[in-house]
Amino acid sequence: MSHLASFPNLRTLPTLAPRPHFPRNGFKVHASRRKSNSSVCQCVSHTAQLSKHRKRKQSASQGLPHTRMRTQAAGNSSPAVDSTQTGPDSGEQMSPQSSTDTGDLNLDAIIAAGGSFDDQSASNASETEMYQQLDDEEDDEDYPQDTQVQEQEADEEEEDPDASYPDRPVRSYTLAGLLELADISLPEDFEQEEREVPISGLQNRPHKVQQGDLYIHIAKPDEDIWGCVHEALQRGAATIIASEAFEAEEDLEVPVMLLPDCLDAQQRLAIAFYDNPSTKMTVVGVTGSCGKTTTSWLIRGMFDELDKSAGLIGSVEYGIDEYLMNEEGDLWKRDEPDPTLRRESSVPYCLTPYCGKYVVPETLPDGLHVQKIMAGQADRGAAACVLECTTSGLQEGRCDYVDFDVAVFTNIAKDKVDAFGGIKQYLDAQGSLFLKLQDDSRQRAVINTDDPYADDFRRFASKVPVVTYAINDRTADVYAEKVSLGIWESEIIIATPIGHLNILTPLIGRNNVYNVLAAVATGLSINVPLQTIVAGIEATEVVPGRTEYIDLQQNFQVLVDSADTPEALSRLLDDVKMSGARKILLVFGCEGLQDVGKRPYMGEVAHYKADTVIITNQNQRSEDPNQIVQDIISGFPEDILEYNAKKPWPGGILQDVQRAEYTLREFVFEGQNRFRRYVCEDRYSAIRWAIATAQKGDVVVIAGKGDKDWTEVSDGEDGYIRGWLDDRVECRNALSKLYKLDSMRYMDRTEIPFMVMGERESRYWEWGKK
Repeated sequence: MSHLASFPNLRTLPTLAPRPHFPRNGFKVHASRRKSNSSVCQCVSHTAQLSKHRKRKQSASQGLPHTRMRTQAAGNSSPAVDSTQTGPDSGEQMSPQSSTDTGDLNLDAIIAAGGSFDDQSASNASETEMYQQLDDEEDDEDYPQDTQVQEQEADEEEEDPDASYPDRPVRSYTLAGLLELADISLPEDFEQEEREVPISGLQNRPHKVQQGDLYIHIAKPDEDIWGCVHEALQRGAATIIASEAFEAEEDLEVPVMLLPDCLDAQQRLAIAFYDNPSTKMTVVGVTGSCGKTTTSWLIRGMFDELDKSAGLIGSVEYGIDEYLMNEEGDLWKRDEPDPTLRRESSVPYCLTPYCGKYVVPETLPDGLHVQKIMAGQADRGAAACVLECTTSGLQEGRCDYVDFDVAVFTNIAKDKVDAFGGIKQYLDAQGSLFLKLQDDSRQRAVINTDDPYADDFRRFASKVPVVTYAINDRTADVYAEKVSLGIWESEIIIATPIGHLNILTPLIGRNNVYNVLAAVATGLSINVPLQTIVAGIEATEVVPGRTEYIDLQQNFQVLVDSADTPEALSRLLDDVKMSGARKILLVFGCEGLQDVGKRPYMGEVAHYKADTVIITNQNQRSEDPNQIVQDIISGFPEDILEYNAKKPWPGGILQDVQRAEYTLREFVFEGQNRFRRYVCEDRYSAIRWAIATAQKGDVVVIAGKGDKDWTEVSDGEDGYIRGWLDDRVECRNALSKLYKLDSMRYMDRTEIPFMVMGERESRYWEWGKK
């Protein structure tokens, strides 16, 4: 039975002033898309994005293909993506002037450059002239490039985000007054002077203490407590709170309090100091094993569509509206120059400096910083805040003092349970979020009833009304009546107690259908109009690093995803296959110095669920990349491993071709082509291999890193250093250069290395003859 009928007293969103509008180049920048293009920020209006979906939906109803082919104006001689395509979406035939005799090309030089088919790849004059001619003829509208956007943004002076909001209140308390508000007893032996010590801030990290802060020391194993306290004092701490185990090595001139539970104390002090910010906003907490990030972004998209200022705390960012925030609750500003702003990609076999970038320390910060971020959002007029509540964070009590209005449960995955230590501990941790829901006039629970543990969460949320959602369970309040999956988008017809919804979203796959349903159920639970729910979800076209599509009008799909476990990779590839991919081309790797035991399973999943597999590096750190590769391929079936073992040279065919002797490289490639299983340790090149070989209707999947735009390699000693490498940027760069390969009509790109058509067969004949 639906609980929606019993919601007469639903608390609607706070009646606050609409969120500030920030005009940029004449467009309204939607928060859900602000980071969709990593270092390249594209300003796209709501109307333009929605009309794009509607046009595609209309073309589908007319029987037209979903692929977006480049169209060319009359007289434009730039080559089309697919010169064999006919019909209304096809481009004109390439003019004779731009056709090229590939027999004059130095293909070995191109291949030796690691598959980077850029202007620098050619070594002879004829090829250089050909590329120059293509570049001169290129039409910027037909072939969108990242370079111009980056240069424009780099030239523009960065605006001060604080100018868009009112000044934050200046908070200051006496020590006695703050402790009283936090319901913490003041030591009786404190003198009046100590009671009146002014407190202007809270901090639990000694290197961030500022003059007048109260420093709360959170003990960690094998940590020098006195060293931390001493640093805090040097930086101007006005009061010290530490555990009962703390012993000062010298007399201190500031008040010192010893408490049995500093973790709890810091949160109580925070809600007292920052005026309990969660009570000023509609707060939605999303928990579960998978889908938290995407669901959170979809929910924030609905708040954006309501024209309400909304905050987010999650794995991709802490933010409010269009702006990023740091964990202190301040709007993030670049503290050093970013050398990548003018670059359209990284460089193969080189490390690009990583600085001036935004990084999220952890999905759910500690309890003090959760309150700091929420205070920063509330002070700037946020009407709502969406939190990704990790299981470990809930277990540690990081949200104990957050006043939630809605708690959302997505699902439970076995791999997460095993890593956590058992289902009981896992359920208890996630259930703690729902046990906080006690006010049935205002608080709601949203639960996925297709999950086997749904009844446990119903029990946790027994004090408040529950809104359920599902794909299979037709008794749920919100369920998918019809689902149409494709490699470009998903169309979902959703039944709710108050009407049907038709949602078209580029978030593909069955798992994203669940995420959309969770967002719809959340919207209903807080009385968001159906029209706004649809608009908000459809406007959230991209969730960074979560089946994020890269679209430069190519006729195949490119997805970047953060799947880095066997189970996550399996779910991702199943979704892609279910969406109708002709073939799946997978690029992935495994982290160095981490989770060695999962590597064979990653290889096994990749082999059985992808058509073409390219194994590459992924933050190898100080571990030998070739060892990581060998661990992965140990999950391949016996026939491939036996074939590899029979090769008379070290490493066989399942190794990076650069590791083989020059005279053996053709044979290494021949063996890799035989099974469509490749090894390319340079991730830059591996991405370009996959994109260059993709055909119409294929899906290229770049898995493992998602929105993480860095790589970590050994520093030559005991540690490692970080460099810039963003899968999304590399994919866009590779796609933007694809027309150069398309212009080489006689190039055979079905296998690696690329060759002139007919040459590969003659080489195979020669090998067989020998």
